[in-house]
Amino acid sequence: MADQLVLGYWGIRGLAQPLRYLIEYLGLPYEEKRYLKPEEWFGGLGEAPFNTHVLVNLPYIKDGDKYVYESAALYVYLAHKANRADLLGSTPDEQVAVAQVRGVIQDALKGFFHLITLPEDQYAAKKDEVFANEVAWLIERLDKFIGENKWAAGANLTYIDFGLFELEETLKSFNAEAWAKFANLQKHHQEFSNLPQIKEYMASGRFLAGPFYPPGRFRWGF
Repeated sequence: MADQLVLGYWGIRGLAQPLRYLIEYLGLPYEEKRYLKPEEWFGGLGEAPFNTHVLVNLPYIKDGDKYVYESAALYVYLAHKANRADLLGSTPDEQVAVAQVRGVIQDALKGFFHLITLPEDQYAAKKDEVFANEVAWLIERLDKFIGENKWAAGANLTYIDFGLFELEETLKSFNAEAWAKFANLQKHHQEFSNLPQIKEYMASGRFLAGPFYPPGRFRWGF
């Protein structure tokens, strides 16, 4: 359909999964363009329209003839597209909280990426140390920061809750024992997964259960 958005990304959850949640929550008509092999993406970069775009990258949103790149920009674009600028933070304090949580999530995801890229002969010996030093303490901070709040930035849902939910999903998949320690994040996870749009999406055939990371690098998360 001509009025559908197109979400372009690899055939994994990765950086696009929170965007999938957001599009589904907003009820925007869309379809996905999943690049299953590196050559499917990189082989087209020398062709129109990508060869005319300076910031070309994955994920992207195509809206008619317009292309938007970079994950952080996509949340802003989608919120305004759906007339839901409140999801960016309704007050200065909410916007600051969103930015803070986003930074911690990004750092935790870097730690997870380090985990999955450990050489095979080092993985068993180093995975617990890397998890403790680069992931777990950041998750603990997020758990304390949320506290008794319903959502990451306070009383209102914002776009960062979509990213936080996917981080929670990643942690659950990687280390269920560690996940069980974070009561506030568990509460947030339950609240988010019970949003009607999210609940319907996760029960549908549109939902991408896995993998979380590229084939050849993931050891968990199917």
